[in-house]
Amino acid sequence: MKDILLITNFWHFECEKSSSRYLHLANILSRHGYGLEVVTSTFYHRVKKVREFSKDFLTSFPYKVTLINEPPYSHNISLRRLHSHKIFARNVISYLSQRKRPDLILVVIPSTYLAENVVKFANNHRIPVVLDIQDLWPEAFQMAFRIPLISDICFAPLKKLADEAYKNADYITAVSQTYVERGMSVNKKSKQGTAIYLGADFDHVQSIVRKSHVNKDPNEFWVSYIGSLGHSYNIKMVINALAILKYKGIVNIKFQIFGNGVLEDEFRYYAKQRGVDAEFWGHRQYDEMIPYLAASEIAVNPIVGKSVASIINKVCDYATAGVPVVNDQNSDEYRNLLEKYHAGLNCENNNAQQFADAIMKLYQNESLRRQMKEGALRLAREKFDRDKTYLLFVDVIENILSSYSK
Repeated sequence: MKDILLITNFWHFECEKSSSRYLHLANILSRHGYGLEVVTSTFYHRVKKVREFSKDFLTSFPYKVTLINEPPYSHNISLRRLHSHKIFARNVISYLSQRKRPDLILVVIPSTYLAENVVKFANNHRIPVVLDIQDLWPEAFQMAFRIPLISDICFAPLKKLADEAYKNADYITAVSQTYVERGMSVNKKSKQGTAIYLGADFDHVQSIVRKSHVNKDPNEFWVSYIGSLGHSYNIKMVINALAILKYKGIVNIKFQIFGNGVLEDEFRYYAKQRGVDAEFWGHRQYDEMIPYLAASEIAVNPIVGKSVASIINKVCDYATAGVPVVNDQNSDEYRNLLEKYHAGLNCENNNAQQFADAIMKLYQNESLRRQMKEGALRLAREKFDRDKTYLLFVDVIENILSSYSK
């Protein structure tokens, strides 16, 4: 039985978050007969709390779980967070130094400290290492602090760490082809990488939709958003678009917003100020939220133009729930998927009038909405169904183990 290590700062136990890339991957690897160990943090990033699980809980999985100490931090964008990740990376390496050498390591970036340290350790001990890119650091931080020249200088050390990790990994996987290309731009050890989208559990989502009943006024037309209410998402632009439609006499649109974040109060006030009917649901469990999403006529994906985001969780959930999308994200990869699968409409970024026109087009055309619902479900089945797409991880691992054994 091959000994595989999966190492990530950002692991979610099912009781913390039911939909998770690495939890799903761990289950698939276990089912394929690997001796898997998950190495993750004592600190749960999502709610900023230290985990306190019993030994019985941690030993209840079909794989080993090891929690490594990571100091807590309060804010996502902060020096304290970077320090915390640096300590976690150091502690992981200390653990690896004492542990029996695994047959393969799969490590996640971010964080850059973790990825660079683990890839270096693996290279030094001739352990094959796969690097999975979940987000681009420091590019994501630079988006929040876009000061010409100064931000480039400030984030240069993080970029160097990321480049070292990308360059020395035996193989690169990522949540999008865009991110694969970023890693492969400096990689010296592999001829190609593999995009494996974040995806969703298609059968589970469809089961929830079939079994659930949502109390919806048949006269209401729902436009829904799920995700963070922070600086990366242009909720005000959507509110402006809906205000344009209301001015034109479209008064039955309800904006359903699932999520929370630092700008929630500001968005609430803005919707009220613009006279838009918006319901803020706050954070809801995944299985509770999905029926409302599936009952919506439209989902929206409004992302600020400078974002480096590519194929993100929400767009996988939108497709899996079978909801047409109105999108203004600049990612060519996602825009092309929407067009190829006829699963939604693309707009110019931060153009409220164009966004309003796209919503109106779908509002007026039920037949088009049905076509795009089918397109969304086809996109989900072919590109976002984790039970199928995550088998690519198994292929990558098998190929690397085979090449190392020669």
